[in-house]
Amino acid sequence: MRDIEEQEKAINMYFHEGKSLRSIAREMGLPLPTIMTWCYRYRKANNIPTRDKAELTKEAIFKERQHIEKPRKGATTEARIAQLEMEVELLRNFLILTEKE
Repeated sequence: MRDIEEQEKAINMYFHEGKSLRSIAREMGLPLPTIMTWCYRYRKANNIPTRDKAELTKEAIFKERQHIEKPRKGATTEARIAQLEMEVELLRNFLILTEKE
């Protein structure tokens, strides 16, 4: 498994610096499918539209935002509430950032 810092760097290069997946893979010395998977998973987890439909953002991605744990089957109500509160906070931060632009 790759280092979290590598994932963070690749995601920032793609979503914030606007670099292509191929150039990121070449620059970091990693396989292209690995970079593609990281960016795809991050985009899906955070409901980010494809890059051709969204502008680049100025805020860097940090590793604590990458790992959103999905509730397991039979999870407690408290755990689900905690997850929903975290998602609300992420969405609130996203809306604040997009309103500033």
